[in-house]
Amino acid sequence: MSNLYVVAWAQGGGKTALCVGIGRHLQSKGKKVGYFKPLLLTTAEISLGIDKDALFIHQALSLEEPVESLCPFRFTTKALKAELADEGFPGKLLQAYNAVAKDKDVVLLEGLGELGMDNELLQASCQIVDILDAKVIILLPYSNDSPWERMSFSAGRFAQRLLGIVINRVPQGKMESTRTEVVPMFHREGIKVFGVLPEERLLFGVSVAELAEHLQAKILCCHESSGELVENLMVGVLSVDPGVDYFARKVNKAVITRGERPDIQLAALATSTKCLILSGGTAPFPQVLHWAEDKGTPILLVKEDTLSTVAKIEETFLHARFQQQQKLGKLAEILEQHFDFKALYQSLEGQ
Repeated sequence: MSNLYVVAWAQGGGKTALCVGIGRHLQSKGKKVGYFKPLLLTTAEISLGIDKDALFIHQALSLEEPVESLCPFRFTTKALKAELADEGFPGKLLQAYNAVAKDKDVVLLEGLGELGMDNELLQASCQIVDILDAKVIILLPYSNDSPWERMSFSAGRFAQRLLGIVINRVPQGKMESTRTEVVPMFHREGIKVFGVLPEERLLFGVSVAELAEHLQAKILCCHESSGELVENLMVGVLSVDPGVDYFARKVNKAVITRGERPDIQLAALATSTKCLILSGGTAPFPQVLHWAEDKGTPILLVKEDTLSTVAKIEETFLHARFQQQQKLGKLAEILEQHFDFKALYQSLEGQ
């Protein structure tokens, strides 16, 4: 049996998505796949409820084990340090792992995030992979100022347990330079690169319902469309006269504007808009509400001003989770084109 620990350099790096993608690909090859999240970091001393990532993977991989068994340990960062220092912890972790690993060919272990931000989390991950005898893949997010050399050094901390890395969220315009300049740098350090994955807005989208929850907004119509995914955000500002041509620049978007601007709202509804968000607490004109109902486009009403609402929406996108079924097809397509499954399986078999 092989254990694969998927960990990320930064929060929201795509660990859950990669676990699902690899897991479903393995299942398509006839392999029995398990999933285990060894540790969940929380900000509260007591964390209740089922972990949403574990629940989604439980469904996506059709796992038989109780979902509660997939993520058994929850600690604050402070408590984690003390727990890892306890000589009894390895036994407890192995016991929980064994409960979900029985008869599996591969167990996907979703690791801790923010390795690049916290040296203690990096040390904790090294300790966990030793306890569970796991190999490691690290997700590195692309940015114009990515500290590639520091990332390479941190990856090396896993020593022989490191299988390789995946560079994620690469803008289309940077794909070629990443392949020709960044990938060879890692190869020179003896680090295998399993994939350079392009940025895909759909994978980082949030549902209308998630936006409504985060904004504490009232959904005025079309509740049945609240599961639709929002990929982009546009603002209908008062200083210009945005019309259909303006809003046609982006698809699958949320449009935020004030409630007293029916002209802006109607122009947005004439394009690919997943929801309207009206700031300032002013309800829409009947004509706007009726057209939104005809198009099946939810209208969200918030009390806060436009700028405050935009900031909250951007925060929601920043912490978007891979927990929607609509994302699975696009994920499979991206991995099939840009991820070297053959090299990964050969590395796992060569453990």
